[in-house]
Amino acid sequence: MIWQREYYGATKTNWVITIIALCLVMSIILTQYLAAGVFCFFGVVAFMQSLYFKHVGQKLTLINDKKRSRMLKEGKSNWELTFENRGLPIWNGQLRLQFLDAVRPLINTNVSHSQVIEIVVPLTIGTNEIVTVKVPIEGQKRGLSRLKRLELAVPHLFGEGSVLLIYKPQLLMEQMVYPSIYPLKNIRKSSPLKPGDLEYKHSLFQDLFSPIGTRDYEPGDQFHHIHWKATARMQKLQTKVFTQVANESVLLVLNVVNQYSIISELEQRIEEIASYVDYYYRQNIPYALAVNVRTFSTTPYLLLPTGDGQKQRQKAMEVLSVLSKNDTTMPFKRMLMHLDMHRELPVSVVIFTHDLEDVASYVTRWSKYIHVEVSENQSFGGDLIWKDKSLQNR
Repeated sequence: MIWQREYYGATKTNWVITIIALCLVMSIILTQYLAAGVFCFFGVVAFMQSLYFKHVGQKLTLINDKKRSRMLKEGKSNWELTFENRGLPIWNGQLRLQFLDAVRPLINTNVSHSQVIEIVVPLTIGTNEIVTVKVPIEGQKRGLSRLKRLELAVPHLFGEGSVLLIYKPQLLMEQMVYPSIYPLKNIRKSSPLKPGDLEYKHSLFQDLFSPIGTRDYEPGDQFHHIHWKATARMQKLQTKVFTQVANESVLLVLNVVNQYSIISELEQRIEEIASYVDYYYRQNIPYALAVNVRTFSTTPYLLLPTGDGQKQRQKAMEVLSVLSKNDTTMPFKRMLMHLDMHRELPVSVVIFTHDLEDVASYVTRWSKYIHVEVSENQSFGGDLIWKDKSLQNR
């Protein structure tokens, strides 16, 4: 059953039909045929109204395709509800939607109940008609908003009362609001020990398969790097110039636990991580993300494997968007221990934590062969103020 039906005012309609039937019988007995015709007319109307209430909405379907829209805070989107009606027409219907407050409607006819927003919009749809209802919304805060409840109230055409249709299947439409992103300065850290494939002008390594030009020969240049065609053209020895490349991969590690609860500055931390993710996406630098939130996979904590490009950015933003203060967590030291024993660390690790003592021993050990940065963050008026502390000498 798609719609659960609830009737309001049906008892009054039944009483009206009963009274009209009695009046009709009395009119016939008293040979008042004009009055009988009037009562007969009203009886037919009341009976048709009762019949309408029993069958309206039976062939009304919602195209409930799974759809997730994504936006930034204060970004614009729509709830789009497409209805197809193969049954009786619906006039002056009232469509009531309930959804989580990560988004807010851009119309004023809404009632907010704690974390749930309720809104009423009109719906009129005829027989064999398809209608799309669009409710404009705006991203209000980071999070995932789902349609929690959908109701349609169809009023009585000629009097009081209505039938309420409650949509029973799970609604699959979602709106995801990404965390805010702030611009960051150059935070690239290339490996001094490993060549890579990312272009980086300050690197010591070169991509021998990507020559970008020539220069005059200098003592010490390798013989097989001489560009003979350019040498013949310039009438002096020319050496190939190659693209400088570096190995740049990053692991972002976030601690969301403060003793036995979630950190109070969770939103600021998430915006901080999102800014790093956006920066690495624009620089085409591969990165991974680890958060000490428990999961039911082979890895006991939330881990986004290393990747780059648009898909990796989308996955990272979705992970950050759904983090909540209601998540089950694990001790930060236990996650660092698992990373140290079971994961090959990239050339750079950035740790976001408020408890420096927990990470001191790991930073001291990891810093011997990779770049490690510990970041404490405070946000004032939207500007990020960074305090990076090296723990190598602790």
